[in-house]
Order: sequence, then C-alpha cells, then structure tokens
Amino acid sequence: MSVEVVDFFSVANARRFPVWTWTPPGDGPFPLLLLLHGVYDSGGHGWWLRARAPEAVQALGLDRPPILIMPSDTGAEQGSGYCDWVDGTTKAETFLLHELLPWAAGALPVSDERWVTGLSMGGYGAFTLALRRPGTFSSATATSPFFNPDRLFGYVPHAASRMWGDDEGMQAHDPRRLIGDPARRGQTRFALDCGTDDGLIDQSRAMHAQLSDLGVEHGYAEHPGAHDWGYWAAHVADHVAFHAQVPGPLTLGVSA
Repeated sequence: MSVEVVDFFSVANARRFPVWTWTPPGDGPFPLLLLLHGVYDSGGHGWWLRARAPEAVQALGLDRPPILIMPSDTGAEQGSGYCDWVDGTTKAETFLLHELLPWAAGALPVSDERWVTGLSMGGYGAFTLALRRPGTFSSATATSPFFNPDRLFGYVPHAASRMWGDDEGMQAHDPRRLIGDPARRGQTRFALDCGTDDGLIDQSRAMHAQLSDLGVEHGYAEHPGAHDWGYWAAHVADHVAFHAQVPGPLTLGVSA
C-alpha cells in the first residue's frame, strides 16, 4: 500500500494537521510505529520522502511489519518539543497521545503494540513522551537526538516560560531526569544512535552513560555520519529492527 495523508482535525488544538501513514500489505493487525520529525519539518513527511522509511521496513522482511504514522508536531513556531505549552500555543502531547493514537486504533489495522522513534527534536520527543506516559509505548528510540530541553531554545528563543511555566515544568519534560525513575521506565525498551560527525553526539554519549550507570539494558550505536537525511536514511532500518527485536546495531546491552 502506498503512503497516504490524512487531514486530521485536532480538537485540543482547534486546527488541522497532516498525518502521513503507510500500511504494509496483508490483513494485520500490525504494530504501530510513530515516527517523530525534527525542527523545520512540521509536515512530518520527511520520514518517507527523504528517509524512505516504508522501503526500509519492507527490506527487513519482517513477519509483522509495523504500520507507520508520521504526524506533524503541530507546527508551533520552529518546533513544539512535542509538549503541551502552558500558554496555549500548542497541545502537541495531547494531540499525539490522546487524539492520534485513539484514532489509529479505530481507523487502522493496528495491534496493541506501539513503538516510537524520533530524529533530532523528535528523539527528544520520543524519550520524553514514553517516560511521561509509561506503558504507552513498548519501545522508544532516538536517532541524532538531543536530551537537554534547553536545546529547544536555539530554535524557539526565550520560550521556557511559555512552554513549561517554570523550572518545575521544565524538569517534568527533561528525559535525563525522568529516565532515572524506574516506574517511568517501566517495561519500555530504549535505544539511540548518532553520527560521529554530529554536533549532538555528546548528548547521546551522555544518555548512553547514564543508562549504563543505572544498569538499564538499552541499544546504542555510533556510525560515521552527520546530522542529515543521508544518515537517517541509512539507519532507519536499525530502529525498526530494534522495535521488532531483530538483531542489529541497536541490540540491547549495558556496556559503557
């Protein structure tokens, strides 16, 4: 089946957003893989247009390939951070978790298994959403991510108070803090990778070290490459394989 786009109306945001979907051949039900984009890509379609995620899924030859859902982050300014802003600018978390996922459960042949992968800001979003809503995703992965919420303000200057209100609000959206809580990690499996020429690699290495220090099994890999679609296209299949628990570069481990 080809990629399709749905003009999705979000009640929480009182706006329409494009949601790109791809359903593999067959009757299903299939796992659901939510793919979160980075800044400057509010349409969400880069995952299939540039990273060619559907082709990557098909090439793996999985017995149970996932349905891909590639939504907008709501298009708030240069990046929403996939959170609900206290000033009402966007309710991205509500849109994704409380509107889009229930819609998918009714409209698409999905199973109860849900996975999430994000790139760059989307990697921050994948970890943060999974940790803020334990049990929503059985696995969460990030490629070329940042994990320090302050990074958002390189794209949305002076927005901390509008996003989270105060420091307590920021801490509630900091995956480095949230991942230390075993109850928030739950049974979710985590993995991340980054290019060795990527300016964000220090954040991936720090998260890898933090997870290792906590004794949390997780997938981790570094590859040659930078912060660009060439890198993401080359490694999107690694993330799908991790979710499907197929051996690959992101196989679980705890080595520092």
